[in-house]
Amino acid sequence: MLNKKHLNTIEFLWVAVIFWAASFTAIEAPFSFVFKTKIQPWQLVIDGLISLLFIADLVYHLREKKKLKKNSEIDPKQKKWVTPLLLGVDLLSCIPFDMVSYYVGHQDLFTAFRLLRMIRIIKVYYFVENITIVPKIFKIQSIAVGCLMVVNWIACSWIFIYPMGKDTDVTSYYIKSFYWAVTTLTTIGYGDITPHDNYGRIFTCFIMIIGVGMYGIVIGNISRMLASADRYKEQSREKINDLLMFMKHYNIPNKLQTAAINHYSHLYSKRLSDNDEKIIADLPHALQQEMQIYMKIKLISNIPVFHNCSHDCLKEVSMQLEQIYSSPGDMIINIGDIGEEMFIIAHGNVDVILQSGERVATLHDGQIFGEIALLKETTRTANIQSQTYCDLYKLTKKNFNEIVKRYPVLLSNIEGTTQRRSSDARKTPAA
Repeated sequence: MLNKKHLNTIEFLWVAVIFWAASFTAIEAPFSFVFKTKIQPWQLVIDGLISLLFIADLVYHLREKKKLKKNSEIDPKQKKWVTPLLLGVDLLSCIPFDMVSYYVGHQDLFTAFRLLRMIRIIKVYYFVENITIVPKIFKIQSIAVGCLMVVNWIACSWIFIYPMGKDTDVTSYYIKSFYWAVTTLTTIGYGDITPHDNYGRIFTCFIMIIGVGMYGIVIGNISRMLASADRYKEQSREKINDLLMFMKHYNIPNKLQTAAINHYSHLYSKRLSDNDEKIIADLPHALQQEMQIYMKIKLISNIPVFHNCSHDCLKEVSMQLEQIYSSPGDMIINIGDIGEEMFIIAHGNVDVILQSGERVATLHDGQIFGEIALLKETTRTANIQSQTYCDLYKLTKKNFNEIVKRYPVLLSNIEGTTQRRSSDARKTPAA
């Protein structure tokens, strides 16, 4: 097995394919073994495909172990997976025993050998435990499939102890055994199916004990996943409740309370948490800067003026954005100033005010202002004043000119936005 690592999408898809192939075998092989079913053509095809997958997976992991060994990176706990015995089991699991028994005979013997493939399930689970990030959907699937396999194995074990009678069909007897396994594992035990001898009673005792353990494992894993999914939401609720108690205790005016709650609502709608910078604080500085660029990309990618811009263009813009803050009443732009930058509103509202003092427009989250300054030399023709606490990003004309040399689509978008504003709002001077 590999050292603990992060897998990319393709690598994890491969792990998922091996998991499902091994799961199919772990469910189908015990069933075929206890019922001694005749091999069907579709089973030969699936058996061959699974064997090819297992061979490819074995070769891949042997090569990875060789690389790790050269670099002295192999985990001592993982050495047990490379012993000759387990390597032999891996090699045997790659053999298409269904094909062999179909053409050679001795189906019972080769079907028993096929049960060795179930070792792959243990190895896959062990491998997944050593992956840093496991998608939630895979966790849910692995729990569900794991429970199904355990119930299937127990049902097949019951069938092995109490073989099917001549007057019973395979489907009905398997469903009856599966039903017994579920009722016993869940400790419900209706008593309509009971063991007839000491072997059966001892076996049932073990299954009851296993059922108690399964409850703990399944419920524990599901609880952990639910808690993880709601962790940041719960933290945000607690933070807002603490803030409300704080403001109530100190008799904060309602206007300030509304501004504070609106700010938190913005944080939790636009970010993972209010703790984003702390999450990446332990990373190298250069890596932190890269992460922060992608945080800005998420912000600007939804703004109309950046639609149709390539990822590289958005990345360049994000690298040049400077974050600034303003309080209610602050003047961001003054009439007569030389325009040198454009502003993006991440959060908050600003008013567009004419020289006469008339407020002609209010801009909000996701809107831009001052963009005419990027296109031509001009003085500001309106005041822009913060109406609320604002979180803004500034893009200078110098940086804009460098970016549009490589990405002219951004220039076209800015020009289109300016023209639309001019035609739609002739009465409102541009900032």
